Amino acid sequence: MFEGLKNKISGVIRGFIKKEEAEIEEKKEDEIKESEESENKEIVEESKNEIEEKKEEPNKTEKEEPQDTDNLLKSDNKSATNNEAQTAETESGTIENKKHEQKKEAVKEIYNTADKEKEINAHKNNEENKEVKGRNQQNYNINLSIKTKIKKVFLSKVKLNDSDINQFLDELKMSLLQSDVSYNTMESFTADLDKKLRSKEFESKEISRQIIEQVRLALNDVLNKNMGSYIDLFETISSRVAKNDVPIKILFIGPNGTGKTTTIAKIANGLKNRNITSILSASDTFRAAAIEQTEYHANKVGVPVIKSRYGADPASVAFDAINYANAHNIKVVLIDSAGRQETNKNLINEISKMARVTKPDITLFVGESISGHVISEQINEFSKFIKIDGIILTKLDCDAKGGNAISIAYDTDAPILFMGTGESYDALMNFSPKFIIDSILPL
Repeated sequence: MFEGLKNKISGVIRGFIKKEEAEIEEKKEDEIKESEESENKEIVEESKNEIEEKKEEPNKTEKEEPQDTDNLLKSDNKSATNNEAQTAETESGTIENKKHEQKKEAVKEIYNTADKEKEINAHKNNEENKEVKGRNQQNYNINLSIKTKIKKVFLSKVKLNDSDINQFLDELKMSLLQSDVSYNTMESFTADLDKKLRSKEFESKEISRQIIEQVRLALNDVLNKNMGSYIDLFETISSRVAKNDVPIKILFIGPNGTGKTTTIAKIANGLKNRNITSILSASDTFRAAAIEQTEYHANKVGVPVIKSRYGADPASVAFDAINYANAHNIKVVLIDSAGRQETNKNLINEISKMARVTKPDITLFVGESISGHVISEQINEFSKFIKIDGIILTKLDCDAKGGNAISIAYDTDAPILFMGTGESYDALMNFSPKFIIDSILPL
């Protein structure tokens, strides 16, 4: 039901929302990337400066250590030479060996001390570098969190670009026309939607839902255009029956093949379920087998039928049915009529005559949803000759595209009362703009 229109509109909205969300995400990513690059540069510079400062002290120590070692070596060499001179005569061989060992031990101790100092300094520098890195990383995380919050504030609401709205509406217009929405309806619908989209700021996190809401609101405005003149048929009949303002005469008109006779039987069945009696008038004396069809449905539902021969005056058959209802205290007379196109002036004049003779309390137009937006033209043409109080839209269960209900609601002055959803006598539902909107574009 409404699958064609649903798929068209949903497809356009999905494409538009996907584009908008992609642009928002791209903008967020670019800003976050720039922020990260800037912060990384600051971190690198700070780390370099602090590390360079820490490196200066170890470097001085390393430069001084070789000088101290050389002095110690020179001092030892000098001392060793003096001692050798004093004891050379008596203990030259022994002293020479001892001094050689002492030199080796002294040099070894000096270099071991230098290595230990290097190791201590390296460990100290490593710990300081870790502390600097940790401090910088902590600052980076805090800065990133703050900037992210600021960006969320700035991007919490998004106003759509004019060019994007124009492109979206152009695609939507084409989809509506392809779904049997009339041109006038399409123009009105998209103009209303245009104003809503341009005047509203959308929450960036819920842009999909809010755009769908705006489309739903525009659909609701169109579908409720004629609801001011909507009548609850069964409630109206029940009210008049309670006042004994009977019989109530209902005339059904419309083109051939729309399911008019079946719809009349559905109304008779609904009345029967409410304990309201009715009678059928087989006033379609023009179409072959029409009388038999009316009689068949009347028998199935369990209500009487008044009929005549083919070619008889349709108005006279209806007049007989009204008289029968008066005589037998039947509350409602349901009058069938020959199906006719709005271009057949002779048959249109005939329906006008029926209206003058029977003086119907309610006139209902029966049209099929799969006929395309031409149904609006049919209703408007019929309205020139007879007042239409309501519309019954049939075959909604096999509605290929779904745009008819929207076109009818906008292009005509009569409200849709019922929607036929199948062949059974119970398959008749009250018209509901919300039902149609939910079917086309659920939240």
